[in-house]
Amino acid sequence: MKMPSDKDKGSAININDAKKHKKKGKSIGWILGVIILIVLSLLLVLPVTAFSGNSSVVFGSYNGENIELSYGNYFFNQVNSLLSSNPQNPLGVYMQAFNATVFKTALDQMAEQVGYRTTDHAIDNAIVNGGLFVNDSGQYDSSLYVALSDVEKAAVRQGIEDTLPAQAVLSDISSVKVSDAEKEYSLSINDTVRDFEYISVDYTSYPDADAIAYAEANPTLFETVGLSMVTAATQEEAQTILDGLNAGTTTFEDAAASSIDPYSSNTGSLGDVFYNEISGYLRNAADGDALFAAEEGSFAGPYQTWYGWSVFRIDSASHAADLENPEILQRVKSYISANDSETMNAYVQSKAEEVYQAASSDFAGAAEANGLEVYTVGPASPNPAMSQFVIGLEMSDANGGLRAATAGDRDYYSLLYSAEEGTVLEPHAAGTNTYVIARPVASTADNGILTSYLDSFYTSFMPQLVSNDLQNAVLGSDLFENNFFEVYFSNTGN
Repeated sequence: MKMPSDKDKGSAININDAKKHKKKGKSIGWILGVIILIVLSLLLVLPVTAFSGNSSVVFGSYNGENIELSYGNYFFNQVNSLLSSNPQNPLGVYMQAFNATVFKTALDQMAEQVGYRTTDHAIDNAIVNGGLFVNDSGQYDSSLYVALSDVEKAAVRQGIEDTLPAQAVLSDISSVKVSDAEKEYSLSINDTVRDFEYISVDYTSYPDADAIAYAEANPTLFETVGLSMVTAATQEEAQTILDGLNAGTTTFEDAAASSIDPYSSNTGSLGDVFYNEISGYLRNAADGDALFAAEEGSFAGPYQTWYGWSVFRIDSASHAADLENPEILQRVKSYISANDSETMNAYVQSKAEEVYQAASSDFAGAAEANGLEVYTVGPASPNPAMSQFVIGLEMSDANGGLRAATAGDRDYYSLLYSAEEGTVLEPHAAGTNTYVIARPVASTADNGILTSYLDSFYTSFMPQLVSNDLQNAVLGSDLFENNFFEVYFSNTGN
């Protein structure tokens, strides 16, 4: 059993064979795509090429109603609404379309409970005011609607009729009224502010000599090869590229221009790659041995990578790492931090304690003496619960050290706001092999400007929060039977 295809026969319009009008209007496919996105504009539904196969597949249910994928229905149109944009992530597309359909089903049931009915007048208003038939000036142009065939007009009206009940319910629920007292209380939390300074000690403080000794003791890990890469979606396409490169009929630069990996903008260059890093590119790490054995200037592949099927150019043959290069040395330290954390942390923790002792008497001097930077934060209000309406460390700490140190640690968060101004606090862990030495300082400003912004933002943002809460409640409800992954993988054969 397979997923429905847009090639299946049915009474609904095939949105991919839409009629193109002489005027600069929108195609029926575009119009239907907009209609099905009216209700759930907060949900990103990625497009994907529909799989061919049977006419109907049930992925689950909500409150006894099947969440079904069949030709021309809401689920199907969600998957196909932006068909050409991203055909490479079918799992993500179907899952998001599924969730959107579950949410719409719940809203439709709510509309039915309150007796909502879609009138012809409401459909006419949606056609005129919904942005479906606008000219180049952004104005409604009736001729664009008139130019549709009767079948297309019927499909447009049916699409609107199908979505208006859910839209009406969501609009009513989202039209929450915010009292002045509620808003003032929420924003008053920003009245208490504090500034901070901190020094961050991390793996970059590890002695160069120790990092060099580590690399020299493990030379294979840091053996280096210069690589560039071109990636295609299939092995056959990649082989065609390789054949063209070897025959001289294709230049690497031209091939890189159409590559589907993130390095195409840099002409495919990966730079110098350590042996310990090669698995970050290749699905089969053993293929890395072939790259490290290849001659400079040669091509290798196609190999399956995390981006598709790739052809590599050897820009420089394998060689020992240049440990005199500061950038290379920092990458060695990063490897030690990630793979020999015990050794690294012992040093960093000791170094942080050393900096703390010096900072207790001369904060700025301690940072300068150790080649470190003093980061400033503020003004920041206490916000351990991470409220979106409080301007706390998460908004004021650009470097992120204090944010990391307080994450999930209420005691340290409380200490930052309760300690006397000027008190240098003991080193505190802020992630892997990282410690911060912080001190609260007197605030020279307040959150007045940002609070003023939040004052107007609060009311407009509240409906979105309500919509998000409703969506989460639906998808987390006991009424929701979710068989998505089981059904998806059994029907696609993945």
